[in-house]
Amino acid sequence: MTSLNPWIMIVLLLLAMGFFAHSIRGRILLLAAGKPDARFDQVGKRLGAVLRIAIGQRKMFKEPVYGLMHALIFWGFLVLLVRSLVLIVMAFSPEFMLPGLVGQVYTFCKDVVEVIVLAMVVYAAYRRLFNKPSRITASTEGLLILALIGGLMITDFLFDGARFAAVSNHPEAAHSPVGAMVGSWLSQMGSGGLKFIEVTSYWAHIGILFGFLNLLPHSKHMHVITSIPNVFFAKLEPRGKLTDMNLEDESVETFGSGRAEDLTWKQMLDLYTCTECGRCEVNCPAWQSDKPLNPKLLIKDLQEHLLSAEDRLMKRKTDAELPPNNEDGESKMILAVNEDVIWSCTTCRSCEENCPVMITHVDKIVDMRRYLVLTEARFPKELNSTLRNIEQKGNPWGLATNARANWTSDDDLDGIEIPHISEAPDAEYLFWVGCAGAYDDRQRKVTKALAKILHHAKVSFAILGTDESCTGDPARRLGNEYLFQTLAQTNVEVLNGFNIRKILTHCPHCLNTLLNEYPTFGGKYEVVHHSQLIAKLIADGKIRPTNSLDKTITYHDSCYLGRYNDIYDDPRNVVAAIPGTKLVEMDRNRKSGMCCGAGGSRIWMEERLGKRVNHLRVEQAMEKKPDLIASACPFCLTMVRDGIADKGAGDKIEARDIAELLADSIQ
Repeated sequence: MTSLNPWIMIVLLLLAMGFFAHSIRGRILLLAAGKPDARFDQVGKRLGAVLRIAIGQRKMFKEPVYGLMHALIFWGFLVLLVRSLVLIVMAFSPEFMLPGLVGQVYTFCKDVVEVIVLAMVVYAAYRRLFNKPSRITASTEGLLILALIGGLMITDFLFDGARFAAVSNHPEAAHSPVGAMVGSWLSQMGSGGLKFIEVTSYWAHIGILFGFLNLLPHSKHMHVITSIPNVFFAKLEPRGKLTDMNLEDESVETFGSGRAEDLTWKQMLDLYTCTECGRCEVNCPAWQSDKPLNPKLLIKDLQEHLLSAEDRLMKRKTDAELPPNNEDGESKMILAVNEDVIWSCTTCRSCEENCPVMITHVDKIVDMRRYLVLTEARFPKELNSTLRNIEQKGNPWGLATNARANWTSDDDLDGIEIPHISEAPDAEYLFWVGCAGAYDDRQRKVTKALAKILHHAKVSFAILGTDESCTGDPARRLGNEYLFQTLAQTNVEVLNGFNIRKILTHCPHCLNTLLNEYPTFGGKYEVVHHSQLIAKLIADGKIRPTNSLDKTITYHDSCYLGRYNDIYDDPRNVVAAIPGTKLVEMDRNRKSGMCCGAGGSRIWMEERLGKRVNHLRVEQAMEKKPDLIASACPFCLTMVRDGIADKGAGDKIEARDIAELLADSIQ
């Protein structure tokens, strides 16, 4: 083999590593300026997530063809890291190769992988140029990266080919099918030409490699470096649990996130890691209904704001040393994002479900809402009455507290007695009725249907009645953490006072709060959604649906039941168990189901921008020509029912809860 100048390699290594270290040092120091965030626990689970999601590329396969393309490029890149190290060593030892069987197998695999990667690069470039999905941001940088990757493959083939053509029976040639083939093409060249190709392709490969490395910290492809760490440090707490706030810390002057200084280091790492793939926007109810919120652009706006504040953060100046954010004293980060973006979110977490690198969007949005509500006292005016009603009356409508148990006296309960927990302390379940289930006339029908089912199955239960209050979910999602914590602490005290262990609820929002957020406040209970209990009662033979409904039904997944708590099959099993039902799935279902538009307390806000989300969801359901849209959430039921009415389809389609369907079938 031609001798390579080791001094050139030393100089290039020092320059490349020096520039890279300088660039990455700035990014690391900026992370160090972020607020603390404990992410070093449960190492085993974190490593498992890295293997499944980062290395295994599991989330990429939601789009099978494009996912496979990206995965093959990524896996190929990992395989070829070894080749890059071998090439660097060859500058100092030209005959170096991996020894024995390991070297032979790797050489063969390397050639095959390089062909696959090159083919995927060509396909990816074609897709970007001629068949680009709307979610992908057009950029010359993306094409440049593909060209660099392709260049690495081509220069390696040329390097091997020139070596093999120059030396007959080269020991690697027998195990390098592509290199040997290129060598056969070059075999008629003279030694001077072969030497030129060998040396030129070698240094071109090294130059591309080092150039690529130093481009990453300054481009959107920073995710090549940060994606694996970001997955490792991903949130392991329940998806439905928002970040806790210490409201008792008197040293804290502001709450939530209104400035770059308020971000944790993990939130900053999220911002580094965005790939701009746009998968987060494809099922976002806000973006799909023409609202200003685009999850991808949200992350990019926050990233730009973070980098614009880099000097300030690195110098750790105090607010007093800085000029005001603007003449009104408003937070620059809020301005960078736009308040309409912040309030458009339904907190459905579809963005997070689809993000291949585990970025969390919802927690950042809620943190900005916390800043606006708790620090600036600024939020949509219609929320004044909602928050005041929850605070004063324990429900969003401001209805009388002593009317919370009035539904138990309704004539259509067929004489079923609904005891207070104090009257039936040994009841198997505490039935947490929820605000909608207690006060909303339509949802009270669901409450009574569930009571009839429980009575039919001989399941003992009791209620809190006037001792029950709002769980605080609407307040927390709106950013009023103080009101949420007040309600949570009060409710936990009540529940613990009655020695409650098992709770049943038909509201996914109550389920999520009681199950995932109350443990922080000392409320640790077994919390069951009514779809889970009913499905089990049917499976155990304690309920046998007999009356045929003869309807085509499509089921709408509640975000807080499905994506938040992985309950997908139980509601469907209930519907399927009813004679005469034909269950048809919407195109967007289960983890890809679209939000109804009510989450994130959007149900309490006016929808002034874009198209109504519930209209969009009902249109998706109507494509399947159902007789009925089933749900298992009071807010979904409201939004779907209103959407059907607005579409003038009330004479063709009805909206009902699964409990109502089952109650009709067992009467």
